[in-house]
Amino acid sequence: MTRINCLATVLALASPLAAAQTPAAVISPRPAVDVQPVANAKPLNIPAFDVFKGEGLYYVSGTRIVNLRIAGAPEGDRYPLKETAADIGVGTFNTNINVAHFVRDGERRPAGQPAFAVAETDGTVRLVYQTESPLSMKVALKSYDVAGLPIRYFLRTPDNYSNPEAARVGEAKFPPGSVAYLSTVRFLDDVLALPRRESFTGAANTRQMVANFSRDNPFCLSYEDRKGAHPYAMMFRDADKDRGRVQLYAAKEGTMFCARASEEVLAEGTWEEATIGGTKAVVLSFGANVDPLDTGVVDVEREAARIAFIEPRKGAPGVRPGKLYKAGAQIADYQYRFNGTAAAALRSALGTP
Repeated sequence: MTRINCLATVLALASPLAAAQTPAAVISPRPAVDVQPVANAKPLNIPAFDVFKGEGLYYVSGTRIVNLRIAGAPEGDRYPLKETAADIGVGTFNTNINVAHFVRDGERRPAGQPAFAVAETDGTVRLVYQTESPLSMKVALKSYDVAGLPIRYFLRTPDNYSNPEAARVGEAKFPPGSVAYLSTVRFLDDVLALPRRESFTGAANTRQMVANFSRDNPFCLSYEDRKGAHPYAMMFRDADKDRGRVQLYAAKEGTMFCARASEEVLAEGTWEEATIGGTKAVVLSFGANVDPLDTGVVDVEREAARIAFIEPRKGAPGVRPGKLYKAGAQIADYQYRFNGTAAAALRSALGTP
């Protein structure tokens, strides 16, 4: 679970720090995310585009089941999609990352439901969200025959733990014809995104953001609250330029506002002011000695995401912490999707309509 540290401005409140920083700690990054299937799941050679045909594929959200399928004749190479979900805001993909809005041309835009699917020559499927200022992502799917395997093994959280519904299904097993899918997603373009719960920085624009946290007050980065976590207090340097260094210090615990535990610089990175998709942002980059989990990036997106301070021009004003997802970089997913046969068995085991 990710905790957000306090912001170093009298205008911003925050939660207490999760753990003390170890001075001079050097953290070796985890290896790239490698999502392995459940033991004894048998790989199948099913083209990804075919998965969206007919009944399509199903995703389990709690006791709710979301369905995504092709629903009509193509328009050129684009096939219309229909996504059916009982809960607003729950979709078939990207439920494993904390995103409420993508920011395009300075405006928050909910991802909504995918409108079209396009079969790509590399075997992936391109999903197109929205028709105005469209957002596109490529989805790769690995298929597995899961007949005879316990259903509970396939009910996973985004962090790869057994989810609460797994205990409800008991010893129920998948019947013959059941197929499960693991997915990997890549955005086609660089994309700025804001989380479901936005935080306030006290800065009206990106220039003020850099200036505010370059003198006396640091900015405390989000981090994953876990054993061995290293929360950082960050200071911008080279504030008179459009790019420069950031320095990371141990964050002081037990304080209302962000503060450094010492004056020792534990690590450095870089910042850059950029315009991405028509939106201004300050983007951070760190070296291999800084674990992404200690900057607010979660495990599944460690290869794709960078921390970004985003300046929307419309809606709620002010610079907000968010992320930049790099074009072509993978976002992994530990959660399974299912075909119609497997989904029917899930419904029966969960006791849902």
